[in-house]
Amino acid sequence: DREQLRLKLQEENIESRPLWKPMHMQPVFEGALAFTDGTSEEMFARGICLPSGTAMGDEEFARVVKIVKENL
Repeated sequence: DREQLRLKLQEENIESRPLWKPMHMQPVFEGALAFTDGTSEEMFARGICLPSGTAMGDEEFARVVKIVKENL
């Protein structure tokens, strides 16, 4: 469960967040034409953004991977 993983990462002082809400689900686009197949909605419901970036070292990366694997 995404929220369970997010909270576990938070306990380890690792910031994460749910995926961005798809554009066609944003209030400003309510009623606008959208060509979807359910993929973006499913990803939004289940997906999580993990820390990343060029400044992230191997040790930090391994720490995040370890916690994710332990909580799958």
